[in-house]
Amino acid sequence: MRQAAFGPLRESVLAQASGEVLEIGFGTGANLPFYASHIRWVAAIDPNPGMVSLARPQISQQPRLAGRIHWIMASGEALPFLTDSFDSVVSTMTLCSVPNISSAIQEIHRVLKPGGKFVFLEHGQSPDDSVRRWQEWLTPYWKHLGDGCHLNRPMARLIHAQSWTLLSLTNFYLPGVPKPFAYFYQGCAVKTGKGQNRD
Repeated sequence: MRQAAFGPLRESVLAQASGEVLEIGFGTGANLPFYASHIRWVAAIDPNPGMVSLARPQISQQPRLAGRIHWIMASGEALPFLTDSFDSVVSTMTLCSVPNISSAIQEIHRVLKPGGKFVFLEHGQSPDDSVRRWQEWLTPYWKHLGDGCHLNRPMARLIHAQSWTLLSLTNFYLPGVPKPFAYFYQGCAVKTGKGQNRD
């Protein structure tokens, strides 16, 4: 996921983030170079405690964001934030590996402010029958090799399950990658209506 082709894609996704930002699946901080300097701060969550030591060097290399990156160990299915907290939520190559993706998308919707943006770059289910059959066959094995990564999740349909206004959605195969691994969804959705209070 660090190959050169992802740089322009990350840049176009992160350009849409503003204000107070939540990034789910922060990992090693590969998105950090692409955040605009005008953002207020980033809550960077990841469920893997080992990631903080890997992310720290990346954070230190971004002095323009000094003091505005807050690493928090948490899962996407149970975000430790109040309803209507963030102006933007960012997800890049994360929803493929969240164990309960429906819960994660519900949580993203909950913590966004009304009018807030969910910007994403995710790989998932291809519309092409031959590729999709390979994805279905490979996913049970790939989950064990790829830290829970699913090749066959219908990302657009899962995201549409919440009350969003979809501002943009682009689908494409990433060049130079075998097609079962290469079908991407890039988009921006806006939260509509009032947030629901969490029990």
